[in-house]
Amino acid sequence: MKNGKLLHTFVFAVTSLLAGGEVLPKGNERAGVEISDLKERTGINKLHILYLLQSKEFDRAIELYLDYKRGLGRDDFEILQQMAMIILEQGARSTDPETQLISIFGSSIAGISASIDVLETGITSPQPQTQMAAIQFLGRMQDDRCEELLNKAMSSDYFFTRLQAAYQLAIRKSRTAVGHIESLMNRVPPEMRFFFPQFFALIGTSDAIALLRNMMDEPFHMTRIEAILSAARYGRDDLLPMIRSRATHLNIAEQEACACAIGYLKDSKSIPLLKKLAQSPSTNVKLAANYSLFLLGEESAKNEIAILAKEKDIFAISLLGEIPGMEEILFPLTQDPQMQVRFNAAFSALKLGDHRHFHVFLEFLIRDSRDLGFQPQHSVGGSLMAWKVISSAQQHQKNNPNDLMALSLNVREHMLKLCLDLPAEEFLKIANVLFDSKQADLIPILIDLMENLQTPEAIALLKNKAQTAGAPLTRAYCNLALLRLKQGEPYKSVVLSWISAKKYTEMFRFRPMLPWDRKMSEKSNAFELTPEENSRLLIECYQTIAVEHDKQSIEIILDGLKTGHPKNRPILAGLLVQAIQ
Repeated sequence: MKNGKLLHTFVFAVTSLLAGGEVLPKGNERAGVEISDLKERTGINKLHILYLLQSKEFDRAIELYLDYKRGLGRDDFEILQQMAMIILEQGARSTDPETQLISIFGSSIAGISASIDVLETGITSPQPQTQMAAIQFLGRMQDDRCEELLNKAMSSDYFFTRLQAAYQLAIRKSRTAVGHIESLMNRVPPEMRFFFPQFFALIGTSDAIALLRNMMDEPFHMTRIEAILSAARYGRDDLLPMIRSRATHLNIAEQEACACAIGYLKDSKSIPLLKKLAQSPSTNVKLAANYSLFLLGEESAKNEIAILAKEKDIFAISLLGEIPGMEEILFPLTQDPQMQVRFNAAFSALKLGDHRHFHVFLEFLIRDSRDLGFQPQHSVGGSLMAWKVISSAQQHQKNNPNDLMALSLNVREHMLKLCLDLPAEEFLKIANVLFDSKQADLIPILIDLMENLQTPEAIALLKNKAQTAGAPLTRAYCNLALLRLKQGEPYKSVVLSWISAKKYTEMFRFRPMLPWDRKMSEKSNAFELTPEENSRLLIECYQTIAVEHDKQSIEIILDGLKTGHPKNRPILAGLLVQAIQ
């Protein structure tokens, strides 16, 4: 155990127990008087509770705490927090990878700096998924030890763990980041160096920019292209002279990347160069150049993109979603018989807030017998992206190096979030159809969006669906939402009944984690642990009760710790900390 206070308490507990509860460390006379007084009032040495937990006698420890609480007449928040931390640290030190991972998740729920000890154990786990989850949660914390642990993670045996740690160090602009990342880059084959430009661009120090500049001269073209695009994404306009000079190279992919970068960096001096690139025989170069011209204020450039979109170029169709006023160009494309054209047009129309495509949106939001999957398709220069629609996604998953099912769900969730920007009545129509078609994987995000809406119509729909027969997940989520919207005590009773019925269910059911370059939103965290629908519901039910910070919420969590599924204990420990804060 790394936490000094907790270690001291435990040693003190064992010492007291061995001495009949009378021996105290030097300098703790006042604490001794308090403990003796509590023991006299309750008949229980509260440190015995911690001793039982350390001995993994969970039932006896919780029963003893409840006896202690009855004698005291109130909850003891200090002992509750110590109990929670013991459970979390025991889980993190477990040899079972699942228990380690769920302890990290529980620590993230607890949201206290003491949980960094749990994350340190996760960093040293032999399991790469546990390492990456620990790094992801470290990225949310501001503790002084976080950077030390991220540096430690850079010595992992797993390349992608090191990449994730490098990303977090780059975000923090750590003084050690450039050295660590350069060292890692020099250990991989030249063909894999394209992972690294984004880190140096993100850090932005003089030594990082010098390395980024050197990467624009790398022999491998993918590294050069990624260096150019990374400089553009992070606004490194001091590299513009190099980007301009490379825009005239013969390599088509490099021309495209440079044309895109000039637009992102708002380089108006390069407008003549962009107009020349807009005449390129390469469609991708032409698109990138015209889009950059549009960003620089050349309104006529969007007409060139529209012409290519009408010719069913999916990259052009995708770009129209970034250009206001293109709704009429997209409308006939959303009715196109080609699924790739139809989907990309619908996605772009959704970005523009065009609500005329209700049935087209539903075609791709609803998972049916076609089992549609979605994966990104990039141009040769990496600056343009469109979506590829895949039928029978589960079959294709077998031969796909990426998790196609997780990515496809991420795309559908993002589409649904965009639907919230439609007129409220249109969004509620879509919500109603999703409820009726029992799209279980979209129900959690749909409920969150409806809570954000908070209109009388949204609440009425939730109340209606809370009575839906044959859809227990929908009913439970709707009742939970109505409880959070403070619609009355009956909904709390339903939620408590759900907890009572499902507390024996194992909460450890996580979706596969997506790397940062596959997230639909920049606000999403890399390798985020997201519980599956049933697990997520049970956690959210407990969490909703926990944030009420009352006597009943603590009792319900303690009951879950005592009688629920053993593997749920780390999550409930995290919720216990949340309940007492």
